[in-house]
Amino acid sequence: MTHELRTAVFAPIAQALLRGLLPLAVLAMLAMLATACGPSEGPTATTASPRPLLLRRGLGAEPATLDPRLAADNAALAIAADRFEGLTTNGADGSPVAGAAASWEASPDELSYTFHLRPGLRWSNGDPLTAEHFAAALRWLVGPSSTAPNAGLYDALQHVEAVDERTLRVTLRQRLPHLPALLALPAAAPRHPSPDDAGNGPGNGAFRLEQRSVRHSVTLQRNPHYWDASNVALERVVYLTVAELSTELNLYRTGQLDITSEVPNTHVATLRRELPGELRITPYLGVYSYAVNLARLPDRDVRQALALAIDRGRITRQVTGAGETPAFGWTPDGIPGYQPARFEWQALPHDEAVRRARESWINARARGAAPESLTLCTDASTNHHRTAVALADLWHTALGVEATIVELEWTVYLDTRRNPGQCDLVRFGWSADFVDPEAFATLFETSHPQNTLGYSSARYDELLEQSRMASTSVERMALIAAAEAQLLEDVPVIPIFFRVSKRLVKPHVTGVGTNPLGQLPSRSLGLRQP
Repeated sequence: MTHELRTAVFAPIAQALLRGLLPLAVLAMLAMLATACGPSEGPTATTASPRPLLLRRGLGAEPATLDPRLAADNAALAIAADRFEGLTTNGADGSPVAGAAASWEASPDELSYTFHLRPGLRWSNGDPLTAEHFAAALRWLVGPSSTAPNAGLYDALQHVEAVDERTLRVTLRQRLPHLPALLALPAAAPRHPSPDDAGNGPGNGAFRLEQRSVRHSVTLQRNPHYWDASNVALERVVYLTVAELSTELNLYRTGQLDITSEVPNTHVATLRRELPGELRITPYLGVYSYAVNLARLPDRDVRQALALAIDRGRITRQVTGAGETPAFGWTPDGIPGYQPARFEWQALPHDEAVRRARESWINARARGAAPESLTLCTDASTNHHRTAVALADLWHTALGVEATIVELEWTVYLDTRRNPGQCDLVRFGWSADFVDPEAFATLFETSHPQNTLGYSSARYDELLEQSRMASTSVERMALIAAAEAQLLEDVPVIPIFFRVSKRLVKPHVTGVGTNPLGQLPSRSLGLRQP
């Protein structure tokens, strides 16, 4: 379809969309059709194949940014991971493996790392990619002008230099044993000499940006200049930014999606029966919680009562029902060498936990510390709505407090996480970007840019700082666990359950694996020919 024909066909439709006359499902399918009809600029070796190697994925939401350094939400991180590659990348078990760097070594004191880039690296526009492009990115990341949400992870970087075009040396202020894992994150992606501030410029990953239709779709095209392009099976990936899971499910059932971002909890049992080979449920390092607006709920006993009153087993059995496990701490199990902290009352029978919660709440109300009502703020989603309703019911039954649920459009929700305003509690999901307890711990440091709901603990900050200077891994892990115990004592966040990924995958999609980070990079996927 030519550009002119597309314009003629879709211009009147666009007017209807602006007037709100077409449903979201139609919008998503039209965006996909427009993208699929565009001209190809990628490799042509497979264009004569019986099935065009086009994969259609659900993204779950509109990415807040296309800039890999600013990516923080899951949608933005997924796009960034397809478009950019760090010095390292994540292996099947979540551990760092060679990415743009073919190898690296640490000095005996682990205060210096040297990375050796692969020969002949190029940007997606064909420009040569050098060590200086990685060095410039890391210097900006830790520099005074950085606005990267995850910049704090790299505070230990003291000096970054490009020794030559293919050699990068990183000097640290203190040991950072998980540095190779950090360099696989989008935040550490290389920076093009003439970067596009909006994130639309060249990348260096397996795919390059072809088209973005805001609130509709993001289309990626195989990057012919990627060092491993010969092993990338897909020609294109179309991500549909459909926030409503029921719409995504309908698109999947009608053949308009190959992979969903998630599935509605209410459909899990049915999908297990009807599509047992297509429903993929796997645990990963993720926690579902509500963060507390400490400006509105400053009393620790009030927060503790809210945490105590939740019947997490009931929620995971009756509300989510996909294999999630009750969360009595912030960090999930499964990180090698780390024993997470848990609420000291974890083993209490629920009736006893409710009795203690009610007693604390009554005492807090007597001194004017417990609110008459609560406002729960969440992004609009069937799954999040059901969980919020269950929490409101549990708190009403146990504590006699009424809760109002406010559902927010995605971008408004992201703003609300930064500025909670009149929200007492804000839905807060967090998943690890790398396999280390620091991926969960750093979030609640006083200076962390995503610690926006008012938590600050000198003791917590001190324990994390000590962990980064620990001489052994055992000592480091123990200090991080002590910090987590302090976090649970202060209750700035109320964990509810540890998550599982639950998505539908068409039988013709190949290469779908599992890893503890819950990632499914498009470069590993393919399509089985009929």
